[in-house]
Amino acid sequence: MAVITISRQLGTHGARIARTLAGELGYEFADKSLINAVIRQYGLTRLSLIYDRKPRLRELFDQDSTTTIDMMNQTIAAIAARGDVVILGRGGYRVLAGMADVVNVFITASSPVRARRIGKRDHIDTDEAAELLKADDAIRARFVRLFYAADWADTSAYDLVVDTSDCSDADAVAQIVAAVRTLPRTGASARAANLSIDPVLAETVDATMARRAAKA
Repeated sequence: MAVITISRQLGTHGARIARTLAGELGYEFADKSLINAVIRQYGLTRLSLIYDRKPRLRELFDQDSTTTIDMMNQTIAAIAARGDVVILGRGGYRVLAGMADVVNVFITASSPVRARRIGKRDHIDTDEAAELLKADDAIRARFVRLFYAADWADTSAYDLVVDTSDCSDADAVAQIVAAVRTLPRTGASARAANLSIDPVLAETVDATMARRAAKA
């Protein structure tokens, strides 16, 4: 059993690669919508508000905000404890750092390549796309810095860095699959499979993932 977290820059095809990877391995796939669905069932609805824009200073010390982030971390842990899952974004690499049965992946690409991809996707020129990339990178980095005291772009924090500048989705998936085959890592004693999970949260995760599978 293994867990793969995927962190990615905008314009790297990271989300697409993560979904393809899950299908290739026969793993479950957990993204923002699934994690948020679990949290909503716990009565916390502010995750998107906190994550997707720059929080105001007072929000950093707001009890609802810190509780929501704590619940997100617990939800990621509960999903990981199931094993055989790809978790996209949401700070998963920090929540599961150093675990023997987890591969933390960062997907990157050169700025010009990313700008061309986003320009083509959104039908805008590359200068405007570059500004969108800069803003998106800043939001992702700010979130990780504020809530995990870490540098999101520090590639040394990941087990594998995949550059998709000149790399197909299939090649990227193959690199990650090869990394998974090296598990478990020596020297790491903690395992996602051994995490202690609140039974109610575990049931909520199970039910949410079952509903998603039924709709697929």
